[in-house]
Amino acid sequence: APTCVDACRYFASLIAGALQGLPKKALLDPAFEPLPGYWQAHPLHPEIEAIRQGSYRHKMPPDIQGSGYVVRSLEAALWACWRHDDFASGALAAVNLGDDADTTGAVYGQLAGALYGLPGIPAGWRERIAMRTHILALADQLLAGPTLA
Repeated sequence: APTCVDACRYFASLIAGALQGLPKKALLDPAFEPLPGYWQAHPLHPEIEAIRQGSYRHKMPPDIQGSGYVVRSLEAALWACWRHDDFASGALAAVNLGDDADTTGAVYGQLAGALYGLPGIPAGWRERIAMRTHILALADQLLAGPTLA
């Protein structure tokens, strides 16, 4: 569905920007673009464009909903990111919206992890991750980039 594809395009641009070191305020600014003129040349679905413009900024639950629907889950994750300045408080806000808490938390966690890095995740949380060693090794490989065979 075009809405889902555009949610992924927008979210991928946020992740890429965060990994490049852009601060949260710059990423969530409606003026943020992955490349100059990108959104004008490749417009987003209207529901995703509304999120890009900051629809979540002035909402509170129940107007923000943790849901399996891509528009609602993206909006909820960005709401939690916008309202909180550390990984843990944003994660708790995201999952405590209820309904599809794991989806909202997973979407939030991707962006917050890219923004705050491994040190931003509470140590007690990091230590309890299943397959932690494998995940950390995979993350190191991803950050190292492609290898030439």
